[in-house]
Amino acid sequence: MLRFFRFPLPVLLLALSLVSCRRPSYESLSGYAQGGVWQVKCRVPAGIRKDVLQKGLDSALTAIDASLSGYNQSSVLSRHNRGELPLPAGASLSRDEVLAAGYDTLFLRMLALSQAAWELTGGKVDASAAELFDAWGFGFKNDSLPPVSRTDSLRALGGNFSLRRGDGSPRRFNFNALAQGYSSDLLARYLRSKGIGDMLVNVGGEMFCAGVNPSGKAWTLGIDTPYDGNDAPGEKLSRIFEVRDVPAAVVTSGNYRKFYVRDGVKYSHTIDPGTGRPVSHDLLSATVIVGAGCPLTAPGAAFERWETTLADALATYCMVVGPEAAKAFVTAQPGIEACLISGTGQEGTEMEVWCSEGFGAVR
Repeated sequence: MLRFFRFPLPVLLLALSLVSCRRPSYESLSGYAQGGVWQVKCRVPAGIRKDVLQKGLDSALTAIDASLSGYNQSSVLSRHNRGELPLPAGASLSRDEVLAAGYDTLFLRMLALSQAAWELTGGKVDASAAELFDAWGFGFKNDSLPPVSRTDSLRALGGNFSLRRGDGSPRRFNFNALAQGYSSDLLARYLRSKGIGDMLVNVGGEMFCAGVNPSGKAWTLGIDTPYDGNDAPGEKLSRIFEVRDVPAAVVTSGNYRKFYVRDGVKYSHTIDPGTGRPVSHDLLSATVIVGAGCPLTAPGAAFERWETTLADALATYCMVVGPEAAKAFVTAQPGIEACLISGTGQEGTEMEVWCSEGFGAVR
């Protein structure tokens, strides 16, 4: 099982549990992957068997595990990070030579998308800062509270997406900020290849939706109330909203399910690669919608047909930069909507909810 150790994120699929007697062509598929549950609801064309779809989706997620999991010790990522894949230092290799060394197309695409996310966010989403995440205990190792001298040295390692450093050692990566969005996009691509146009794909809370739900209406989703320790998705919702600009991706990132407290100080899992430290602002969750009108996913753009990967990166970006900078970014970007929830994180306290103009809140 692929485990990126990203806690189930706050967006809860409300319509996924609906079973429509009126439209029996909609099917529900699900399974376990990446430390949680994946779910798909889609309208299946005549002649496509449900068991064939289930097998195809399971196979896609198994391939992702074998390539990108930092917890699967035999994955391409784990072997790369340990320096076990034979790429000579400083070599300029062709794609075929890199593949022959043991890498795969999933890894190379993820690497390219990670670099695009780094460039788009001004370095605030940095898959090459794996050692910094490890140092704080939010990567692939259990550590915490590193000294400033160490975080400063680790900060200097980020922002570079070559596979090897100058001394020949591997440049370590952590794709957690994009990997589940990437997984949702890959499942959506598989469904599209089968002629499916009405769908909702959910991998650990990272969602892609297209077409309409079984009632012929827009997909309706909800956002969990982000208080510290709320590990029960769906019990308490802050917002319910419709996704209108489809096809679209919906991703939430939050700081209330993965953190630790030392000497009365809360250290969240969101690390700012620029400072080398966990963020300290009051933004608790950021739900980002990348809609059909987003130029960042248009033909020829770096994130063309990778809507959920982009939404995953942007939700993380919002959590890194904080509420004011996140609002400014979202309002300046066509085709992107967001709901930002700020507060102390304590249950029962008042929270500030900001939604962009086109977010589509129902209540």
